[in-house]
Amino acid sequence: MKKLSIILLAAAIAGLSAVNAQAPSRIRTSAAAEKTAQKGEAPAPILKGAGKGAKGVAAAPASGVKNGAKKGGKKAAQKAVETNTPSSGLYMALKTNIAYDAFGVLNLAYECQFAEHWTAELPVMWSLWDWKESRGLRTVALQPGVKYWFSRPGSGHAVGADFDLAWYNARWDDDRYQTSGRPAMGASILYAYSLDMGCGWKAEFSLGVGYVNTRYNTYYNITDGALIDTRTKNYFGPTRLGITLVYSF
Repeated sequence: MKKLSIILLAAAIAGLSAVNAQAPSRIRTSAAAEKTAQKGEAPAPILKGAGKGAKGVAAAPASGVKNGAKKGGKKAAQKAVETNTPSSGLYMALKTNIAYDAFGVLNLAYECQFAEHWTAELPVMWSLWDWKESRGLRTVALQPGVKYWFSRPGSGHAVGADFDLAWYNARWDDDRYQTSGRPAMGASILYAYSLDMGCGWKAEFSLGVGYVNTRYNTYYNITDGALIDTRTKNYFGPTRLGITLVYSF
């Protein structure tokens, strides 16, 4: 009986040893249960209470990467739209020189942008009446030109050049002067400054200086006055004085 008890005890000890030898041992670590699981073994479930900290730490980087990817995608899409969209908003304006209007020389100019800092302008001036019986200026003139704007077209400082073309019939006291055979022609350089007044309105101040060549007849300033002589004159000096009201659109 005593031998049987010893045999049963030895068998029980041997069985327990075999069971312990077959069961894989788990290494204690501070890492999550999924990382310490052996190959082929299902990960241990994360408890709600104990796993909140680890879950929050793991979720934060993933959320940041996701948000970063979204922002990067939006920026890339916006850049692609801006690249594929044709540029718009070119500067265009209608203008009238108040300084000329004050002397009865009506005028209108159109200006448009054709490059990043460049505009082209075509002013047209006309006066078809006399100021009084012995004095007056009847003229039709063109002054096409270009401007380079240092900031953006229609704003701030600009320099430019223009071509001057004019037909005139001017009377002054005893004499009358009229272009002969061809218009007066010249070229000039100019400086301009544009001041923004809001709602599309601007004030532009300009001064041009250059050269004009003209051939003209001189008559007695009376009805059907006789021809006195024909002359050719070269002029150097101011060719433009602008106090201009501008509407841009």
